[in-house]
Amino acid sequence: MTDDTDGFANEWTAGPEVIAAEMAILGAAIEWQEALEEAVTLLRPDDFYRPAHQLVFAAAKAILDDGRKVALAAVMVELQDRGELARAGGGAYLHDLMRAACLPASVGWYASRVARDADRRGAWAALTWGIQETGRSRWDGGATLDLIRKRLDEVAAGRVGDLPLSVADEMVSLLEDLENPPETTPGVVPPYLDLAALLEVFRSGELIVVGARPSIGKTTVAADIIRSAAVRHGQRTVMFTLEMTRRQVLERMVAAESGVQFRAIKQRQLSPADLDKVAEVGARIAAAPLTIDHTPGCSIERIRATLRTLSRTGPLGLVVVDYLGLMAPPKAETRQQEVAALSREFKVLAGEFDVPVVLLSQLNREPEKRSDRRPQTADLRDSGAVEQDADVVILLHREDHYDPDSPRAGTADLIVAKNRNGPTATITVVNQLHYARFADFEDVQEQRGRPDLRAVQ
Repeated sequence: MTDDTDGFANEWTAGPEVIAAEMAILGAAIEWQEALEEAVTLLRPDDFYRPAHQLVFAAAKAILDDGRKVALAAVMVELQDRGELARAGGGAYLHDLMRAACLPASVGWYASRVARDADRRGAWAALTWGIQETGRSRWDGGATLDLIRKRLDEVAAGRVGDLPLSVADEMVSLLEDLENPPETTPGVVPPYLDLAALLEVFRSGELIVVGARPSIGKTTVAADIIRSAAVRHGQRTVMFTLEMTRRQVLERMVAAESGVQFRAIKQRQLSPADLDKVAEVGARIAAAPLTIDHTPGCSIERIRATLRTLSRTGPLGLVVVDYLGLMAPPKAETRQQEVAALSREFKVLAGEFDVPVVLLSQLNREPEKRSDRRPQTADLRDSGAVEQDADVVILLHREDHYDPDSPRAGTADLIVAKNRNGPTATITVVNQLHYARFADFEDVQEQRGRPDLRAVQ
């Protein structure tokens, strides 16, 4: 590639110093086993510019992986068996490589030059592909931009890097953790005391599904989780809200955090004392590491692209999606297959960004056909794959939604129906929807001096 700024070349051209470095590495790898062992931890076959060099390195690596001794004859036989000896330049070129060999101690230095050129080549290819895609008449903005970002991120993260820890090393680390346990378990602490006692934390890589029938309080639970993570514990939180606007989410959070009536906030009827409370809470929420994305019909590609962009400036602590049924699904033959694909992608997303993902999901009508109307995991709408992919499933139930005069009016049950890493149980909290929140019994008694459980609707 040239340094021309008036345009871009149609193909990449590596400089002579890169070719010389490739030949030095390959010659050393053929002659010295230790040189090859170091090279394979630093480079991949496609990091080499010349196709012949890619073939030679792949053949040498295959010999090493099989536990055989690497030597000139062995590489020639491997290339011959693969039908690639002629394309690699034949025996004469292998001799040329050995004459160009560097010493084993210099392999790392030469490998850094090859890797740097491979990264530039990868970035150039990704950007060139992006330029070509932007010129097409059929332009899928969100998906294509995500692919461009993904290709660039793959270049940045494409080095072989550190080798995985052996079992012995991992066991030493485990024993050290057991002997000197951390003061707190890494993860997001659930907002309710009994739920935190049961689950301890929402762990990185976990998919936590919160399911309920409409108007039971899924979003309220999500907002409680977000307030606990972002406002109370300063954990970087991203919420994707497909139904409510950012303003509506913030109104709920301000009411819940300040103890000012949600209805008064919605109707803009606040006393001076209420305004003081709201201003103080608003400043704390504004200072919290919280991002709210409101995109109706949001796709998994957009969510992944947004998280990829945000994660460049630091690790994420929590992702919340409200809710699954409103997402733009991938193409599939049935709705069940669409939801199954989305569920699988969210589980992959949690692992990819090493973050707990709280996914809200609506339940089907089956609970309303039961005498007690209590939900079950099988009620998750459209696909059993959601239950299978989830690490934790929390189902929300309120008797007063169906019977305002119920003896249990003012309470809500959080049914932990699945817990991959521990027991299941039903957690009961106080329904305070007039403040757009649920609360622990202890908190309500402390605030009011008596267990006033009935919610103001």
